[in-house]
Amino acid sequence: MQLPPGEDCGKPPPEGFETFFMRYEPRLRRYLYTLGARNSLLEDAAQMTLEEAFRSWPSLQDHPRQDAWLFKVARQRYAKVCREHLMLGDLTDPVLFDRLHQDDATADCDRRLDVLEQLRRLPGQQREAVRLRWLMDLPYDAIAEAMGVRPSSARSLVSRALAQLAQIQDEDKDKEEGGCT
Repeated sequence: MQLPPGEDCGKPPPEGFETFFMRYEPRLRRYLYTLGARNSLLEDAAQMTLEEAFRSWPSLQDHPRQDAWLFKVARQRYAKVCREHLMLGDLTDPVLFDRLHQDDATADCDRRLDVLEQLRRLPGQQREAVRLRWLMDLPYDAIAEAMGVRPSSARSLVSRALAQLAQIQDEDKDKEEGGCT
């Protein structure tokens, strides 16, 4: 386990931060992956997010929705990392699940890949709301906080997204059936 660096490298992490780190670090990486982060982009964004959590720990430790705070900061840091890489001339691919690596655990599940591809076709806010609700298992109040919307808007975004996903799945099924005749 490697905690983000503090002011003094020899100083232990503040009380409670290690528990926070152990609980949320894997979820943070999973979330960044759903945003399209891969390899060095994922590592950079995760590190920056955890460093921000470490610096913010005095106020974050009592935050009622630490997960919402973390995902909101992660989205911001990932955007920053993408901009930095683009400025350096590195190729980045922030589109959700455009490419999955052969060694990724989800690569062996065709159904999941189909759903993720369909998710990619949703409008941005709907896609983000579904990511937070179904992939990260956040309640609607946390989704609202992470996205900067009201809880009723978060519910509406998820509801509309699920309806649109059902329509996309029906269209894809019709295309498959039409192509097999």
